[in-house]
Amino acid sequence: MIKIKFNQGERIALTELRSMLPFFLVVNGLVLIICGLYSIFSENLGFSLFTGLLFGNIISALNFFFIGMASGKLLQRRGEGHAARARSFAGFVYGARYLGMFAVYWFMASFGLINLFTALIPLLYPSFYYKIMAIFNKTV
Repeated sequence: MIKIKFNQGERIALTELRSMLPFFLVVNGLVLIICGLYSIFSENLGFSLFTGLLFGNIISALNFFFIGMASGKLLQRRGEGHAARARSFAGFVYGARYLGMFAVYWFMASFGLINLFTALIPLLYPSFYYKIMAIFNKTV
């Protein structure tokens, strides 16, 4: 059996993703119902709505994991005199992550494999999750 070693940021990201899973499932269900009703009433039942949502969830989870991976690498790079290197690394990873993510979105949408709107919605889930949790936990 292959054993994968995760850094601290990756472990935290995976734990957070596990805790967000029920929220993701409920919101996905609501989005699917809304998209399904829209498709039926507009007589434009497209498979790309559903593939876009599935693809968006995969990209959202990978994006969150890569944020954890980058934060773990930043923790390793911190220290005396390394702040400038850590900042430039953070900027590079941020730019590369978004450039790659939106290149994949553009590629999939240009061939009609996904609906771009439903694919982009899951990128907002972590933000909504943390805002809702802050309301219920009464934290800011």
